[in-house]
Amino acid sequence: MKAISKLKKWLLKRVEATDEAVLQSKNIYILPTREGLIFTLLIFIMLAAATNFTNSLIFFFTFLLVGIALLAMYMTQKNLVNLHFSLSHIQPVFCCQPILFPLVIQHNTARQQNIADDHYSIAIGFAKKDPNNTIFSDICSGEKTIIHLSAQSQQRGLFQLPVLTISSCYPLGLFYAWGNIQLKSHAIVYPQPSTSFFHIPLNGSNSEGQSDKGRGFDDFSGFKAYQKGEPLNHIHWKAYAREQGLMSKTFLGANNHEYWFNWNDLSGDTESRLSQLCRLIIDAHNKGDRYGLVLPEQRIAISQGITHQHVCLKMLALYQVA
Repeated sequence: MKAISKLKKWLLKRVEATDEAVLQSKNIYILPTREGLIFTLLIFIMLAAATNFTNSLIFFFTFLLVGIALLAMYMTQKNLVNLHFSLSHIQPVFCCQPILFPLVIQHNTARQQNIADDHYSIAIGFAKKDPNNTIFSDICSGEKTIIHLSAQSQQRGLFQLPVLTISSCYPLGLFYAWGNIQLKSHAIVYPQPSTSFFHIPLNGSNSEGQSDKGRGFDDFSGFKAYQKGEPLNHIHWKAYAREQGLMSKTFLGANNHEYWFNWNDLSGDTESRLSQLCRLIIDAHNKGDRYGLVLPEQRIAISQGITHQHVCLKMLALYQVA
């Protein structure tokens, strides 16, 4: 078993990261399982008995079992051949939350357009095995199958999907076939929002000056060009129908405000400040406020909406990440 473990570690070093991966015969490995070794021992015992007693019936069953073993070995490897793997969109998460990797699997039918080739009991998991993360799935020919692999985030930044091991013991469990793949894809991990600080941000404008003019929903103020992420109910649909472009309504009032979240206004080390800024951004977004972000040598203008929130949180996640 130690030799097999060393072999697997050596094979992992040969895996190259790609955008998509297809398992082919040249990168699929196969070894007998414990049951397969017992089955092989049984064949040798039967062969010795058939030779010793010159019994044709035992010879017949011996060669029959050999044929079954060879067929099982072929089918076990074929069960993995031409499987195509790619990743769908990965949702960002906050630090210490599980990351879900939507893995898209389909049969590569480029050379077998008219041949149905289903795959059964395919095991997908991380190369550094965790029984809780191993998923078994059947792959039907001509159909896409999406499974979600979960990994725990430990720190902010970019989380690289670990090497995956695709394996199968189908159909008889006599052989274990596997292949390793590495997909180029990173999940964005935001800082963990702080829960133990109090801070009143300064009102601001895009020039970082003071402003007591909020942007609430009390009084209609006028129209401006629509920006992605603004509420749909603020769009001036009549102007859009007259082909005047996509405009949105602006309002004056005190129901929501503009803020600048400035790195220099906070205290603590780097991770503590990022955690505090993360909390401020989440709270402002939930209130519908407009806000901007100021980091050392980086700045994002005041805006609002889910896209603006993601841009700000992404900047925090990647701050000083090599």
